[in-house]
Amino acid sequence: MSDPRILAAIRSWSHGDALVWPDDEFTGLALEVFAHQYARVEPYRRFCDRRGATPDRITRWQEIPAVPTEVFKRLRLCASDDVVRTFRTSGTTVAERGQHHFGTLDYYRAAIFEPFRRFCLSDRHRIAMLVLAPSPGELEDSSLSFMLGELVQRFGHPLASGFHFSRDADGELGFDLDGLLETLDLIGGPVMLLGTAFAFVELFDLMEGDLLLPAGSRAMETGGTKGRTREVARPELYAAFEARLGLDPTHCVAEYSMTELSSQAYTDSRGRGVPWSEALFRTPPWARVVAVDAVTLEPVEPGMRGLLRWYDLANVDSVLAVQTSDVGVVHRDGGFELLGRASGAELRGCSLSVEEILG
Repeated sequence: MSDPRILAAIRSWSHGDALVWPDDEFTGLALEVFAHQYARVEPYRRFCDRRGATPDRITRWQEIPAVPTEVFKRLRLCASDDVVRTFRTSGTTVAERGQHHFGTLDYYRAAIFEPFRRFCLSDRHRIAMLVLAPSPGELEDSSLSFMLGELVQRFGHPLASGFHFSRDADGELGFDLDGLLETLDLIGGPVMLLGTAFAFVELFDLMEGDLLLPAGSRAMETGGTKGRTREVARPELYAAFEARLGLDPTHCVAEYSMTELSSQAYTDSRGRGVPWSEALFRTPPWARVVAVDAVTLEPVEPGMRGLLRWYDLANVDSVLAVQTSDVGVVHRDGGFELLGRASGAELRGCSLSVEEILG
């Protein structure tokens, strides 16, 4: 991008700063990024032209057209001629996997660190980080593994942090319980467990008895409650954090993002005396989430149920406005609840947008 103002803005934000930028500041940066993407991403430009949403006509960030995540499976949405990394969604075949291309990882990296410190690690510089997920070397096209690898490198104690997934004799990735237990025996101090919800479910299924962690320990789960063996509701999972790991409920944080984004949202509970069940998701100031009607895709009133739409200014190399198929409730202060995935019948508006973009 010729004007790196958004990169400078992200890098200058500290975890103690306000979580919301003034609307005129956010709008100014959003319109710059939109103009860049309109000029460089041809399928997106055609879509915007059909809607009459061109840089010379748009004056508010809410007017920037959003692209459904399904489109990332069908079209190459990339503003850069040179791609340094491609992250892919899960799926059994290439055709089923969405692809998010990056001409630089500078924006992605800049967006990771201070929000994580703000919501997960505001009371210390480093902690032993034990990751219940494959490492970046094992899954090079996984945005989650990349993010976790960056966090371990920046915030993890070098001699005590690591990934506790490994390959078996058949080359299949699986949870390494023995390695995790051996590491915990050696540490003695506070630890942070990070992983998908289904990895935590597998941990609890394999554990014999409870595993009470040292005081000050914490957990971050990244969604996905459907594991290899069973599906667990989030209340049951978080109850196990407290009962079987001995974690303070205010030390359990949920992270929410997706391959098509460059930023993350976290539940705002850490260190604030708020249990996970009462905590809303919050984004850093360069990202905003709104709820829209499933049919019209028009914004709904605060407090009403709708499909979640992200405006992520760190998404410089693709599109900043991303329409998800996740259902949630956005509150007046910008915090939001995540209620689950929409059914096929609920995605009529998204389906029409996909047809419009591909047409």
